[in-house]
Amino acid sequence: MSDGQSYEIEIRFCVSSPEEAYALLPFFEQSLRAPKRWATDIIGRDLYETGRLLRLGRTLSPDRTRYWLGYKGPDLGTVANIRQEWGEEITDGIRASAILPMLKLAADYPTHDAVIDALTQAGYTSFMHFAGVDRLGYYAPLDLHTKLCQCEAILDQQYLIELEMGAASLEAALAAEARLQAIATEYRLTERLFHDEPPTLLYQRTFG
Repeated sequence: MSDGQSYEIEIRFCVSSPEEAYALLPFFEQSLRAPKRWATDIIGRDLYETGRLLRLGRTLSPDRTRYWLGYKGPDLGTVANIRQEWGEEITDGIRASAILPMLKLAADYPTHDAVIDALTQAGYTSFMHFAGVDRLGYYAPLDLHTKLCQCEAILDQQYLIELEMGAASLEAALAAEARLQAIATEYRLTERLFHDEPPTLLYQRTFG
């Protein structure tokens, strides 16, 4: 997730192994970068149940843990998920946050702990947690962001494949949804696709 606000357009499906994904999408393996370990808390259950999403994420490495705050608006898609998305790194605090004022909080905090404390005091506490390993990537000929995800909390022993495009407007997001639908048709993925996002899958497993 990059800093700033945009539209995120995603389709997804599951496979039993990375090799299955590589066979379905010949470009997929070469697009991927090194694995990264992550952990995410979904915070603010009342907000979540309005169709929006607020999350605190961590990417983990031997030398440093980085902290991220993400906010997504309601899903506007049909075939794909289309959400207006904001993402901000808060590892060393935040100045001029776009997300926090939407939650009626100050825009500036000196540390990530200060951001988390402010969210907690405002009632945005964790009600779901999951962790896993992602390999993210990009395939330039299709302007396509790629992801191979392992997360036992939602996938058991399966692997989640996500194909994503970005857009600066809703009109462009709808056009990107059509392009993703065409890619799914070309690579015979249509029957494999499912609309539920990882937090939705986790919610279903956690709360039924």
